[in-house]
Amino acid sequence: MSIPVIEKGTQQEIKLFQEKKLKDLLTYTLSHSTYYKNLFKANGIDANSINTIEDLAKVPVTTKDDLYKFNKDFICVSPNKIIDYVTTSGTLGDPLTFALTNNDLERLAYNENISLACTGATSDDVFQLMTTLDRRFMAGLAYFWE
Repeated sequence: MSIPVIEKGTQQEIKLFQEKKLKDLLTYTLSHSTYYKNLFKANGIDANSINTIEDLAKVPVTTKDDLYKFNKDFICVSPNKIIDYVTTSGTLGDPLTFALTNNDLERLAYNENISLACTGATSDDVFQLMTTLDRRFMAGLAYFWE
């Protein structure tokens, strides 16, 4: 396990990397997400005005209620790209379902890999996972995928 170079970058390098990823994400999201197309239009937000992390303050916060009400409008891929569905436990209300693609699971695995690498773990180490691996705990999926 190794920590990617960008994860060890300076604060400025990381910020520039994040802002490039932000622009890519905005382009993709506004081309594919009904929810965010509608949100930007309803609030008069020009995606070209969002260039920095600080500019994100122009975008209204997405709430859990939004996710319940408009769940399908967040999906940015065709149904054949969805490889799994996970849900929250519903402890504080109704369970909330999320559609995941292979890229989503790869991203989750990447995050877990970095977390383990930060501990000094290597591929020679053995871990005992003490978490559920069902569809009620997304991090469980990431540990399994990694």
